[in-house]
Amino acid sequence: MRRRDALVIGGAMAVAIAIPPVLRRIPSDFEFEPLNGFEGFRQIKGGSVSGGADPFFGLDQTSIAPEPPADERRISPCLELFGPAGWSDSQLPVAIFSDFNCPYCKLLERRLTDLRDSDGAIRLIWHEMPLLGPASVRSARAVLAARIMGAEAAARDYLSARNLRPGPAALRRMGEALDLDPDRLVAAANGDEVSELLRQSLALGRRLGIPGTPGTVIGRTLVIGAITPPDLTRLIEVERSEVQTICT
Repeated sequence: MRRRDALVIGGAMAVAIAIPPVLRRIPSDFEFEPLNGFEGFRQIKGGSVSGGADPFFGLDQTSIAPEPPADERRISPCLELFGPAGWSDSQLPVAIFSDFNCPYCKLLERRLTDLRDSDGAIRLIWHEMPLLGPASVRSARAVLAARIMGAEAAARDYLSARNLRPGPAALRRMGEALDLDPDRLVAAANGDEVSELLRQSLALGRRLGIPGTPGTVIGRTLVIGAITPPDLTRLIEVERSEVQTICT
């Protein structure tokens, strides 16, 4: 082998070695496992998560309504996960279990919103899982209050850019910034309807076996933890290509 050829090959090998493994990784053929308790759904292993093993870690239990008996929760998993809109052929539903203070959540949500905004082929549904302490709970209650008032998207942008301080003054400032009635926002954030929405998301996350955030149900597949961009894109392609019968 000529010296020049050896140098070229050696340089290429050095570049390959220098590329971070996440960037070198080629989307895999996923190994699916059935998701216990959710017929027709499945799961794959993801990466890192934020939070403890208990989905109620860090929460003030007095602020959340008690979980109802099991026989009161026998509704469609599709309705629980994806809401009344369910699953349509034009948009793949993606349910996100997240915490405003989870760094892995921020990255995943940014990738998903970029994919959604690029072609509108996916629909995002958020379930709040504030596992990282009181600040997470405050933000979760605030965004759910904004959801009730029809301003969830704007509230997510607002809360993703700042920490919500304790007390009603911070909520009132948020209301003013989003052109919402500040007093109504404060009342909603501390009200029973928000407590029930939060309880439902936490209970659903516990039944899914999500130990920390993020947890993402992409179509019929649960991914617990972070997922690389190539695998995320590939999984969305797989879900969109397969005929689904679980949400009919």
